[in-house]
Amino acid sequence: MPQFSQTEKEKINEQLIVIAKQLFSSKGIKKTSLEDLTSVVGIAKSSFYVFFESKEALYLELLDQEGPGIEERVWEAVNQKSSIEDKIKTYLHEMTRELDDNPLMKRLQTHPDELQSIARKVTPEFLQKKTERNVLPLLHFINEQKEAGELIDKDSEVILRLMRAAMTISLHKKDIGIDLYPKIQDMMFEAVSSYITKRKPQEE
Repeated sequence: MPQFSQTEKEKINEQLIVIAKQLFSSKGIKKTSLEDLTSVVGIAKSSFYVFFESKEALYLELLDQEGPGIEERVWEAVNQKSSIEDKIKTYLHEMTRELDDNPLMKRLQTHPDELQSIARKVTPEFLQKKTERNVLPLLHFINEQKEAGELIDKDSEVILRLMRAAMTISLHKKDIGIDLYPKIQDMMFEAVSSYITKRKPQEE
């Protein structure tokens, strides 16, 4: 096994990240071989394991790197809205759009077999980071809005799961029909927003 200096490791790691994103997005993880990845950066196949435990671990690293940017863009858009209804609809639309536009995430949505192979390599540390980045900010937002009297009196976890469930509509785009999908998505997000922001009778 060849020895790499720290500088070499950093450079090769960056190169693997770049080529992996391109190949995983276009070919998928199963059809991307180690040789596809290592030949571009000029290392032996066996040297790949100096940098990543597996192709799946590399895929997870890519997802982990892109996660913070997604959250920042979504919440920036949400915070520009004034009403709670618009904030919720914006969150649903922006997060769904981010997931649809991200080639790595979109690939997993449309290829369940690849999603399963990635899921088997998910570590507790990855799940913890994902929870802290994706779940906790939304849960904090929901709790904050409930305390302000802006949301219905339901368990925060239920509201959170309802919102996340609504976003899975993107998985059924072809079933719904490409032409009708934008209208159906708007109606669903409008319905969810209307339901969870509806005031109780005594508050009206």
